Amino acid sequence: MTVKPIKERLPPTRNILEQAIEEILKEYKVESLSELVERFNVSDIVVKLEKKANKIYRDLERQAVKSYLIDKGLSPKDAEKITELILHENNLTKEISNIRRARAGKTVEEILMRILRAHNIPCERGRKIRNYRPDVVIPDNATLSTKPEKAVAIAVKRTLRERWAEDIDVFRFPHGMFVLITPDPNFNEGKAQDMINRGMKEIYIPDELYESSPFLNKYPEFKKLSSLPSQIRKIIE
Repeated sequence: MTVKPIKERLPPTRNILEQAIEEILKEYKVESLSELVERFNVSDIVVKLEKKANKIYRDLERQAVKSYLIDKGLSPKDAEKITELILHENNLTKEISNIRRARAGKTVEEILMRILRAHNIPCERGRKIRNYRPDVVIPDNATLSTKPEKAVAIAVKRTLRERWAEDIDVFRFPHGMFVLITPDPNFNEGKAQDMINRGMKEIYIPDELYESSPFLNKYPEFKKLSSLPSQIRKIIE
């Protein structure tokens, strides 16, 4: 019998995000994402959505690994022990690590697009233009290609442990932006200076991270994530 791979045991990223949104809406006692972003701080919502989606994914990941091991012939008890060992942060297999990284990247892109659309800002996933593929494009790829001064190109990263320097090319566009989704504990003044020195010009970070980094008042390149929708509107409207 062919054993289904772990990757195929996990639901689509979009389904996980939908569940996360549903739980957040219940928590805030609102009817829609549009109402949520209208009444509450956008940065806080983005951060909470990412945390919620990540927790849901980790729970499903554990179930997927355990069921895979059982199908491979382990007893449920042994499968639980091996799952715990495999999913410990320092013992991830290459396959699981790659799946987790890829899905986390898609999730933060989708979170940002859902939040922008809730603000009535049209957007879509980027296509390769000028030998670079932005993660999110506003209002669309056609406008970015033909009238770049009327469009916004965004690179999105969940953490700064990822290869953020590869996204400096987003600033090839007249309105390039870099967005960090989580309050990354690796962020410090040295990192801020490095990002600017390498060519990053407009960087949006979670409000709580911005407010806990008093040195940022020296660097106008850094902005609060909650200001992103209004900054985008200034360009496209």
